[in-house]
Amino acid sequence: MLLKEVRRAIESNNMIKEGDKVIVGVSGGADSVTLLLQLAEYRKETEYTLQVFHLNHMIREEAAADEEFVRALCDRLKIPFFSKSIDVTEYSKENNISVEEAGRILRYEQMRSMGPDKIAVGHHMDDLAETVILNMCRGTGLHGMVGIAPVQDDIIRPLIYLSRTEIEEYLASMDQDYRTDSTNLETEYTRNKIRHEILPLLTEGINEKAVEHIAAMADDMINIENHIMMQVDKAYDEYVRYTDEGVPVLRADAVRELDDHIAKELILKILEKLTPRRKDITRNHVEGILGLLDGSGEKSMDLPYGLRIVRSYDRLIFTKVKESEEAEDQRTLMIKVPGLTEGEGWSTTLENGMSVTIRVRSFRNKPEIPNKTYTKWFDYDKIDCSRLYLRYRKKGDYLTINNGNSKKSVQDYMVDEKIERFKRDRIPMLTQDDHVLWIIGYRISEYYKLTEESRRILEVEITKI
Repeated sequence: MLLKEVRRAIESNNMIKEGDKVIVGVSGGADSVTLLLQLAEYRKETEYTLQVFHLNHMIREEAAADEEFVRALCDRLKIPFFSKSIDVTEYSKENNISVEEAGRILRYEQMRSMGPDKIAVGHHMDDLAETVILNMCRGTGLHGMVGIAPVQDDIIRPLIYLSRTEIEEYLASMDQDYRTDSTNLETEYTRNKIRHEILPLLTEGINEKAVEHIAAMADDMINIENHIMMQVDKAYDEYVRYTDEGVPVLRADAVRELDDHIAKELILKILEKLTPRRKDITRNHVEGILGLLDGSGEKSMDLPYGLRIVRSYDRLIFTKVKESEEAEDQRTLMIKVPGLTEGEGWSTTLENGMSVTIRVRSFRNKPEIPNKTYTKWFDYDKIDCSRLYLRYRKKGDYLTINNGNSKKSVQDYMVDEKIERFKRDRIPMLTQDDHVLWIIGYRISEYYKLTEESRRILEVEITKI
């Protein structure tokens, strides 16, 4: 017997197509057993491949019995069974995440390794209501109000329109046993407190259909979110650009022009691409990022997962602290240029993919000086090649800015030129000790420019920068 709510979920959300390979996660609990029975029933109407995966968390004493229960059920239904035993508790400690989150990550990782078209999981209406309440309590935007979508990428939830009560009644009518996870009866976990304390208060003390109404609201939110995300996607394509290093940059003036909610969702979309899990990014984080737009100057704030958001001039820059720290390390020596005589050439390729070629040639016939961003000529006879370096900036670096040899620090130059802070430590420079010949991609020092008296040229060419 295929339950009508399961049929509605599958067909209205186009969950399963003919020929699909579907892996269903079965723990042995009431919801996953119902899911398996219903998907087995649905094969009578649509031809597709169905396989079962069970993750033994190695947490409870009865874990082995749970695995054997699922194995026996699959044997009875003639459905291929696969299992894996992983110490989820140890994995959670190693990765500093909850046991629940660790189990979820490992379960999906193992199922995806089986090469399915779809992964079926047993989330139902009560799970949806719990998630919405949990998101509201933590602080959420529109996406959190959706709770659990019927379809999310390769994950399908055919039981999403069934309540826990309906699932248990179905199993009773089928005289089908199931396993009870003892940890689900405890109240020490946040979700279990919502399940065993808050939801009963809502259904018994306020409205017996509270779960159903929350689920209906979440369903409406899917349509609303889809409409809004179309506008967010349009704003993303128009206003977000990526640097060569893959750093997202958002125009601050564009954010100010957007509707407040669109702006918040746009920022969330950027953050979502940079974070392994969105749940730790809250409304306060998003509003804090928008707060960086107030006033003037450079500001920054740190977020979970090592993210640092920098407001630099008219841009919001989404960097990672780790990357900034690596940039600090790159201030050390990259290469030392050997002494060259006229007619000689020297080249090397650095680990970052930059290719450097240096030649010495005559300037006696006054050839035309190239006007190229990444090829520059210098007065060779003013340079001590034994002290010539290609490196990143460090404190005390300066360049000369006029014929009177007036000095300007590299820091002041970069500020005046409005070079974003996150870029400054990543711009290579050609230097003689602290005196900068060339801030590559920008300007050269006046002191080392060719003059009428120059006799030899030091040509420096940079490629693949």
